[in-house]
Order: sequence, then C-alpha cells, then structure tokens
Amino acid sequence: MDRSPRQTTSAERFQALLEVGSQISSARDIDQLLQAVVERIAVLLEAEAATLFMHDRENRELWGRAMRGQSLKDIRVPDQLGIAGHVFSTGRTMILGDAYSDPRFNPEIDRQSGFRTRSVIATPLRHLSGRVLGVFQVLGSRVDAFDADDRALVEGISTQIAAVLDNVLLVEELKRGGEELASRMSDLDALYEVERAVSSVTAQADLLEKILEIAMERVGARAGSILLAEEDRDSLYFRTAKGERSEALVSLRLKTGQGIAGHVAESGEVVRVKSAEDSEFHDRTIAKRLGLTTGAVLCVPVITGNKTFGALELLNKKGGFSEKDERLAVLLAAQIGRALQRRQSQEEVERRSRLATIGQMLSGVLHDLRTPLTVVGGYAEMMAGEEEPALRAEMSAQILTQLQHISDMQQETLAFVRGEKSVFIRRVFMHVFMRELTEQLVQEFAGTQVELKVHAGYTGAARFDENKIKRVIFNLSRNAIDAMPEGGRFLLSVEREADEVVFRAKDNGPGIPPEIAGRLFESFVTSGKKHGTGLGLAIVKKIAREHGGSVNCKTQVGKGTSFEVRLPAGTPLD
Repeated sequence: MDRSPRQTTSAERFQALLEVGSQISSARDIDQLLQAVVERIAVLLEAEAATLFMHDRENRELWGRAMRGQSLKDIRVPDQLGIAGHVFSTGRTMILGDAYSDPRFNPEIDRQSGFRTRSVIATPLRHLSGRVLGVFQVLGSRVDAFDADDRALVEGISTQIAAVLDNVLLVEELKRGGEELASRMSDLDALYEVERAVSSVTAQADLLEKILEIAMERVGARAGSILLAEEDRDSLYFRTAKGERSEALVSLRLKTGQGIAGHVAESGEVVRVKSAEDSEFHDRTIAKRLGLTTGAVLCVPVITGNKTFGALELLNKKGGFSEKDERLAVLLAAQIGRALQRRQSQEEVERRSRLATIGQMLSGVLHDLRTPLTVVGGYAEMMAGEEEPALRAEMSAQILTQLQHISDMQQETLAFVRGEKSVFIRRVFMHVFMRELTEQLVQEFAGTQVELKVHAGYTGAARFDENKIKRVIFNLSRNAIDAMPEGGRFLLSVEREADEVVFRAKDNGPGIPPEIAGRLFESFVTSGKKHGTGLGLAIVKKIAREHGGSVNCKTQVGKGTSFEVRLPAGTPLD
C-alpha cells in the first residue's frame, strides 16, 4: 500500500530536504526555483500552492510569483500588508489553520492568484548577513493541514532558497540587461565554476582551496584565506590560505573576535577597507609576528541560515576592493557555507547509518548470546550438585564449548565491522552435529512448558558453518518457546532431499498474526513477544542466504507454524 503524504517519516523528510537543496542550487530563475520546491512540498505536505516573495526596497513592496500546479501568477503587494508583510516585518514564521479568520490576512493575494487559501505556513527568507530578503509561503486548501514538523521542513527549504536567491536574482537581472552586464556575466561564470567544483571535488580541503583560488582570481587579490570556527566556537583556524607567508598562517589560531576575520566571523558583518590600518578591528600583532604588510582587505562571513562557519578574507588588491568585489565575495562565501553544510549533512547521514548498522549488529549479538548463556547456566547448576568426576568433566567441556561459541560471535562481529567474510563452511558429520544440538536444546527448553522432539532423519555428511546453523535452530526454537508460554510441542527434524539438507522446525502454537506474516524476515518485526527483539528471523534469513540456501514459513492462526531451512548439502549422497 502506498504511504500517504502525511505519513512521511523523518528520514524521508531529511532526504527530501537534501534533494530539494540539490534542485534549488541548479535553479537559474524564480520560476524554476519555485517549480523545484512546489513539486516536492506538494507530495510531502499535501500543499497545493506556494508563493515566493522578494523585497523591492525602492518601492517598499513584496513582489514575486504564486504557483499552483503548472500555473504561475505575478504578485505585488505593499511590504507591510497581509501575512507576508507581517512575516517580513517581524522575521518570524507563522502557521495559520484558517487564514481568513486572521485579521492580518490579505485576501487581495487570493484574488490575484485565483487560489482559495485555507492553511498557511509563511517563513522569512533570511540572507546570510541576517537581512530578510523576502517571504516563502506554502498554502493548503484544508484547515489545520500543517503542524510543527511541516514548519521545520518549510524553514529548512527557505534557508536553502535564501542561500541561492542572490544567484537567481543575478540571473534574472542579467536577462533584463543592465549597465554592468559584462561584470555580472563574469560573476555568473565564477558561480558556475564554484558549483562545478562543489559537485566534482570530493575532499573538503580541496574544495575550499578551489573556491579560494577562484575568489582571488576574480577580484584580483594577491593573498587570501578561508577561516573556519572550531567546534567549541572559541577560536578560528586557517583551513586554507594562499599568498605571502600562507604556510605560516595555517598553524595560527585566532580567538573569537580577534582581528578583522575574527570580528567578521563573530558579528556577521562585512569589512571592506583600502588598508588594514583603516579598520578598528585590525590586529597588528599578527602581521608583525609573521612579518606581513597588509594592504586592502575584504572580509565576508561564511554563513548558512543561522549558523556561522567562519570567514572568507581577501587581501592586497591594488587600488582596493570595489563594491562589485564585495558582492561577488558574499556570493562565494555563501557557496562555501552551502558546501560545508552539505558535507556536514552527508556526514550526518553516514553517521546515522553507521550507528543504525552497529545498533542492529549489537542487538543481534545480544539476541544470540541468550542461547550459550542459558546452556552455561544450566550446566553450572548441574555441576554444583554433581560429585561424579567424569560427569563433571563432561559438563565442564560443554561449558567451554559454549564459551567458545561466545568467542566466535565476538570474532564474527569484528569480521562484520571489517567487512570480512564471516561464514566458515566446512565438512560436518550430521550425527555428531545433531547429538550436540539436541543436548543444547534440552537445556534451552528446560523449565518451559514446551515439549521438545528431535528427529535426525539424515545422519550423513554436509558442508555448512555449524555454529551459524546452530544459531538458526536456536532462533527458531526460541520463537516457538516465546509463542507458547502456556505449553505446546516443538518438533525439529533434518532430512536429505536430493542435493539439499533440509531442517524443519514445527510448533502447534497460536500461529503468526496476519498483519506481520508477510514481513517476518525484516529486521525489528515482532508480534509483541515478551523477550522478542524482532531480529531472530532476520538473522535466520541472512545466515541461510550466506550459505546459498533459503528459508520459508507456513503458518495458520490457532494451529501452529512451521519453518523450512534448505541448505546446499555440498557433499555426494552417502
């Protein structure tokens, strides 16, 4: 059954946010930007329309596009009017369940767009400098359609829109022409070059070095550096540097607020001066210690959303840096911030995936430790009351065998972490294997109300990993015990059928509920058994597949369940 849009998981929303970010970054005009966003939010939020407003300072208006389906409308309203005007003025997100019940709502926008608004999420588009550039609205036709999770998703999208809005507006401006067309084209080329680097360069250090190289070349700086904040936010370090004495800079650390770069990273303000001496934030001790003469300085913050990553500092341009240089530097710093944020997001996804894998692995190990520990405990109790040396020695040997199984599990876990093959297939004599297995199962079933019966129909040779196949049998037997707390019967048999060894485990318990019968072999699927982890049958399937075999289940509510595990025998029929 398909999942409805309102049932999307946090992981799906996080993945959608990454995908939207990728689409937004490639948008080259307002319409394309809005199209990329609306297509995703329509699926995730049941939203039917969206409006992207930009601020026109000169006319004190909010202008932009409203989109519903494939239809686009131009919108222009006063920047203090309506929900959009309120969000723009306050810089705070709003959620409305019934827009027409709020006195701030401006129905004129509906009249312009032809859409009947019910529910609204409106959030500011905040520039990396902190200035509000405009407003992004998501509109629905249902009352109370949006919640806090929807708000978080829309705010995340708006952050990514704001990060590329300068680029998009620049393209729009270039399309209309203008006095600075040639220089704007140069800026656009630089942004495209950076975008290609973001997509192609894998190492973060190489990426930042490439962006710094582009920035210095485009503005004519003779030196430059990218400084990033340490995790504790108490200091900055030079992630990459070019120009005179750049090697010495890499080993330096700046305290928060120290020097021009420290001030820019802390305050989020841009500093552009013809000489470092002209700035009140210039720290002469650094230049003196390194023997540097610092001329013109252009330093801009590296910010994405509300997070400050550091600063981009460009130095010593002959004649000083221009306003055009500042604009380009701000755009490139935004690209640095996006690249760093994207890398952090990727690392976070990878970290979560590793933790989930480790968690499942450890859960499986703990799940399977129950069997050898139960056997060890049983034999230990028996040894306490046994005086016959020969029997005590036999019990001791069984305990040592189980401890070896625990050690094997440990080695298997390490092999999993290292990516090594963990199946050790060798020749197994079935009469010995089934005798040992039966002795251990007796310990497992002791103290339960379940009757155990074992039938060894095949006593020849086979080839498989005996410790892993024991894990399969014990997982199936534990499931049967957990399913029949009031008592029942469990029959284990093994037969040779053509080129396969077939293990069958059958119980007369209550059967498996229909709602999970089709998902039995998935991780963490359980019918609510007292001791169930939801991993037992997933482990059974994994082990069977590692042997080139298969496992299937037949169940009937009220009459019991049977499992059949088929393995390649690996030896000629005796």
